[in-house]
Amino acid sequence: MPRDSRYLLLLFVISAAVVAVAKSPCPTQVLQGSLAAHSGDLICIVPQLYGPGGLVGTNNGGPLTPTTGHEVHFQDSNLSSFGAVNAAIGVQVSQIPIGSPVSGFIFTAGALQPVESFGPILTDRAETIGKHKIYLGFSYQFFNFDGVDGVNLKQFGAVFTHEPEPTVCQTQPTVPCIVVNGQLQPIYTQDVVSTLNRIDLKINQYAIVGTYGLTNKLDVSLLVPILNVRMGMFSNATIFNFEPPPVNHSFGAPLAPYSANFVDHNSKSGIGDLTLRGKFLAWQDSKEKSAVAVGLDIRLPTGNAYDFLGSGTWGVRPWANYTYSGRVSPHASVGFQGNGSSVLAGDVTTQPVTKAQLPNVFTYSAGADAQIFRWLSASGAFIGQSLLNAQRIKADTFTDYAGTPHQNITTYTGTVNQESIALGGKVEPISKLLVSLNVLFRVNNAGLHSKPAPLIGISYLF
Repeated sequence: MPRDSRYLLLLFVISAAVVAVAKSPCPTQVLQGSLAAHSGDLICIVPQLYGPGGLVGTNNGGPLTPTTGHEVHFQDSNLSSFGAVNAAIGVQVSQIPIGSPVSGFIFTAGALQPVESFGPILTDRAETIGKHKIYLGFSYQFFNFDGVDGVNLKQFGAVFTHEPEPTVCQTQPTVPCIVVNGQLQPIYTQDVVSTLNRIDLKINQYAIVGTYGLTNKLDVSLLVPILNVRMGMFSNATIFNFEPPPVNHSFGAPLAPYSANFVDHNSKSGIGDLTLRGKFLAWQDSKEKSAVAVGLDIRLPTGNAYDFLGSGTWGVRPWANYTYSGRVSPHASVGFQGNGSSVLAGDVTTQPVTKAQLPNVFTYSAGADAQIFRWLSASGAFIGQSLLNAQRIKADTFTDYAGTPHQNITTYTGTVNQESIALGGKVEPISKLLVSLNVLFRVNNAGLHSKPAPLIGISYLF
């Protein structure tokens, strides 16, 4: 093997090893003492909301008054509840739609063919653009997320329970104890932190799309997303103590002892995950009306997953599309995206970070576009995707030791079936230049939910 090749191989192995044992920017599962430090990464806003060390004592970078004998307090419950919220946001932000590299014009045998509509916007059609032709497009899309699995991100409750202390009652007989599930536990283990929370998440997505016709039947495309992600979280936390004073959990100074507000926010910008696409016109009838294309998308992990700019792993999506060309042109597609392992599906609070497989995604769409005038067409499409074995949350009620109910969330794993409708149109102000307008409406509440997402784009075929 040539020396340069061995050197490159060594660099690859070292880089892979570094990634495999990536150091966490916010290891709140680990007691860090005075070394606990705040991270500016967006993935750390939720786990570090209450402090750089999490929901622990002030001597470990948290907000609670330090105690002797137990340090993590409510941390495990906090990480369990909020971890699922963080995972749902991170995983599903990496799957938001990008404007499709579909040209409104078609060349055959080097000649521009008359089209009866300019094609869809967020979905695809089977026809290719023509040999040696170049399509360039730019789009802007805005997402304002307001819910996860029907849970309102603008106002949701979460209750954090205390860690068990099974040996205290035997070793410290003066501590007041009760029987919990057949086992003696100190009364203070029934203390809870009840929270009311708000998460604001907005994304400005700019996308550059380029397509080149290798042959009359084969196109290759590159999609380059550029993202600005803004995220903030607010929490009002109240401690409910059930052991008689003076042994009570409390927040340390300068916070009020039993109720306090916490807030964190940041924004990050950068290139997202690049997608390489190949599309092959596999079949077309003799009248060139009906056509079937097959394709392959390869997603490269070029975006920073710690800032929700990318997925943190590769993705491969084979797909197929059927289109009928006419004044009204229906189209349908189906695909399956396989994903690798990512910190977004794992746990950023461990040291080193824990990765898990990003949910695989089954994609499907159906719609139609139609010519209104020679220079104007309208489009509509149903767009669905199913995230398999994804973390989910649901609203629940927690009843504390005194019988008081509190708003809460619980977590589970299941399939997330997200359904949306895209409505828009394309205008041709000058020859071969198209301006696209579209709005994406979510029609169910599964997974990460956005308010109507507007898109504006411009494209040109050379």
